[in-house]
Amino acid sequence: MSQSPVLTEWFRHVPEDKWLRDPAASRADAEKIWQHLQLQPGVRVLECPCGKADISFPMARLGAKVIGYDFNAHFITGAKNKFKRAALDGEFHTDDMRTAHFPKEMDLIINWSSSFGYFKDEANADLLKRFAGALKTGGTLLIEVANPELVISGEATRLIASGDVVAETWNSETRRASVIFPATTFRGPVTASVRVYTTDEFRQMIEDAGLELVGFYGPGFAQYTPDSSRLIVVAKKP
Repeated sequence: MSQSPVLTEWFRHVPEDKWLRDPAASRADAEKIWQHLQLQPGVRVLECPCGKADISFPMARLGAKVIGYDFNAHFITGAKNKFKRAALDGEFHTDDMRTAHFPKEMDLIINWSSSFGYFKDEANADLLKRFAGALKTGGTLLIEVANPELVISGEATRLIASGDVVAETWNSETRRASVIFPATTFRGPVTASVRVYTTDEFRQMIEDAGLELVGFYGPGFAQYTPDSSRLIVVAKKP
């Protein structure tokens, strides 16, 4: 497949049917989060970006009070409708996470499924600091991305919502990985570009944001190894 140009705001051009994950996979992740963090009903959860409340909907069923942000108005409408049909309380906002005014005193912030690193280093660091500002003392931040070790070694692939398995191509100069979302009937292929942070870089960024690193984990909060398919970063606000 030929390369397509990287769009500055590439995430606004990815076809919707290739964005969102399998609901069963999201439900399994939500249950793992709930169990690992030993959450209780009433916990205040911010999911950003939230898509159609992919993670936070099953958490709301477990008793979480949910707030979600996403730039895609259609996803936000889908999240609201999902909560309404289930008679669950949820607050959802169409907004850009770079500029959104996040609520304060959150118990948990979830940034899942390779949703960190979209922007330049300065904007990514600023987002991390804004997440820290939205947490209450003792609150937890979760970031879930592709294992940087696999990406840098050229061995990472990504299963996207449409079921396609696509390669993550590493660029050592920009320290970014690109993923090509295949063309649809109405739109050509879209190349996504995500800054890949090593565990050492995450450690420094977390410290700079005023947070404390709890640990690095593999899928399902298993032990993280260089061969783990995914990386979960867990940090707390002291």
